[in-house]
Amino acid sequence: MQFARQRLLAPAVLLALTIGVHWKILLTRNTVAGDPSLYQYSPFDSPDLAYQVAPWLQVQASEFHKHHWPLLWDPYIMGGHPLLGQAQPGVLFPLNWALFAAPLRRGFIRDAAINWYVALIRYIASLAMYALCRDLGRSRIASIFAGAAFAFSGFIGFTDWPQMLNGAILAPLVILFTLRALRREKPVWSAAISGAWLGLSWLSGHHQIPMFVTLAVSAIWIFHIAQPQPLRARLRRAGLYVTLLVVMILGSAAQTLPAYSYGHDVLRWVGAAQAVGWKDVVPYSVHVNFALHPSAVLGIVIEGIYTNATPFVGITVFILALSGIAMAWRNGAVKILCGVAIGGLLFAFSGNTILHGIVYALIPMVEKARDPAMAVFIFHLGICTLSAFGLDAVLDPEAIRGDWFRRVTIGCGALAILLWIFLIVVYGYNVNPAIRTASLALTALAAALIVCILHAARSPVNPSPLAPKTAAVLLVCVMMMEIGGLPFRDLANRDQGQKFWSLLSRDHPIARFLKDRPGPFRVDLNSDDVPYNFGDWYGIETYWGYLATAPQSLLRVMNEPRARALLGVKYFVAKKPDRGASQTLFSDDTTGIKIFEVPAPMPRAWVVHDAAQVPAPELIDSALTNPSLDLAHSTFLLGAAPPAMENCSDDIAQVVHEEPQFVVIQANLNCRGMVIVSDSYSKDWIATVDGKRAPLYAAYSIIDGVAVDRGSHRIELRYRPLSFYLGASLTIASWLAIAAFWFWFRRAFADRAIASC
Repeated sequence: MQFARQRLLAPAVLLALTIGVHWKILLTRNTVAGDPSLYQYSPFDSPDLAYQVAPWLQVQASEFHKHHWPLLWDPYIMGGHPLLGQAQPGVLFPLNWALFAAPLRRGFIRDAAINWYVALIRYIASLAMYALCRDLGRSRIASIFAGAAFAFSGFIGFTDWPQMLNGAILAPLVILFTLRALRREKPVWSAAISGAWLGLSWLSGHHQIPMFVTLAVSAIWIFHIAQPQPLRARLRRAGLYVTLLVVMILGSAAQTLPAYSYGHDVLRWVGAAQAVGWKDVVPYSVHVNFALHPSAVLGIVIEGIYTNATPFVGITVFILALSGIAMAWRNGAVKILCGVAIGGLLFAFSGNTILHGIVYALIPMVEKARDPAMAVFIFHLGICTLSAFGLDAVLDPEAIRGDWFRRVTIGCGALAILLWIFLIVVYGYNVNPAIRTASLALTALAAALIVCILHAARSPVNPSPLAPKTAAVLLVCVMMMEIGGLPFRDLANRDQGQKFWSLLSRDHPIARFLKDRPGPFRVDLNSDDVPYNFGDWYGIETYWGYLATAPQSLLRVMNEPRARALLGVKYFVAKKPDRGASQTLFSDDTTGIKIFEVPAPMPRAWVVHDAAQVPAPELIDSALTNPSLDLAHSTFLLGAAPPAMENCSDDIAQVVHEEPQFVVIQANLNCRGMVIVSDSYSKDWIATVDGKRAPLYAAYSIIDGVAVDRGSHRIELRYRPLSFYLGASLTIASWLAIAAFWFWFRRAFADRAIASC
């Protein structure tokens, strides 16, 4: 019982610290407004999170409760697009499933669910770092210290995007099992589990952090493989590294294969002069623009000095990490972690060092990670783990009486004096307001407190010096004083008017009116008046959307009125009429936003009997805008020869059933023609006519077309992405193989134990 209590103590402490750090979003219900389901603060009160990420989560949660899960195809943006192919929505990340399954309130994700979801992400990060430090032989209090530092400072503490955080929180477990494999502790099993955790990180959505972690782990393995050693040992380590990579590739395939497949059809905005496709290399100038400037090194201990990503961990963590390097250098793990931290920092500097440029030029796919400043996460991963070594080292009874302890105390004291001088200069001469923050004063105070704690632990004149455990607890408190209030420091209170999060609940009257209109139809929006993904948030099919990537075929004609007509845009939502819309159907007097009717949209389904061939993509725009093209009777195909058709009229085509990933059309043709469905074309949709597979064409280069013979037919369209089914099969197979290996290993170990008796 006592052992169980000791094991639960650390998770309980980390949970308490997590709740404390997240008090603004967990403990402040908006009782003043009379609605206890709301909170005074929201972690999603920023443009990207409110406009894009929250609608992504909302559409998945909504469809989850309708039993449409996993939601692979999102029908509500741009005529429909592959949600899984976008990657960032994190469709397959297990932690997101808990959020999707949480009870909804009036059909929407609850504030409480989002707030606890954000807190849970950081709590898992703290537990993962705690597990790594314990596995490296660190004390319980030192491991708690490192876990809190990892979760509440640095990249994880200051990053808002959950898809990026989810890719980072499992990194300590990747390192844990990699180091086990290198120590030859169940090496094959450890290498496979390391790859499994890394593969799971790739399911998070965003590719940058998993890519940086993969590079860091690969560097560790390559360094050890290249060490002078017998050939057999070298081959054994190479085999373990290959095992890790294979398991990672298989485990991530359910996400990476669909993203790879969709990536060939889309353009991506990366901050370059123009959008780039899959085969285009992200220019190095973009990587330079998104680098961490070397001057930001001061930001490790002084919060507010950074470019693109913050390196801040606080002076407590930094001093203890340096102490760990100096006092525990003989430990092989310390050398590895020191190399990881330095390598991550140098890589984050991008063009300011040669490391990033060489990796960018020589290793495939690295150019896709356009924000090298985020590699500072690797630095944080290393330095937070090293701080646990430092805490154990400086408070070791033998070390307290040694020279190193005195040097650490003197060094910390000197740094404290410098910080106080810097603080006086900054405030006295009104230096850069960006660094004249309360956190700077807290850093200077923390430095002074560290000196006092270390001096009290060593004091030769005090007959009862501060006990090491007490000193360690006090250092945890000092560290939390430095970093605990920073992750949500800048959140706006609901009472003061949130800038972005409140917009999502502003347009209920507009959505209610549109849902009462007979359909099906699509809505176009003025992005200045309605800047968020209205379609995903309210479950209303829209023409415009805020996405990281978009199909090249649609982007070619996105601004053409005929493209809007083909996709059935019937209403325009804005404050002023535009894009051919004039008649006002509804007006929200509170916001000034109105609904205008768009004339002459095409129906959801119709039949054409004539098709032309357009030989090159650059001719599509002229073909679509050609006045002689009658959209109701003719179409064109890009590159492909059109199927044979006959001339007649008075055909009927009607959508009789529609789900996000399944559409049924009932058609009655007087002669052979092509049934057009105004949904965005994707190569992953399959068509059947009366139960038999039929080719699916990209009519007008952007929507679905199915050639049908004379007579009455039932046409079914199903979204069946081969890349997902293949990737999911590989991912599940890898998990099953690991489970089978684990059961075999346990049984073999039990048999050996019995035999030895």
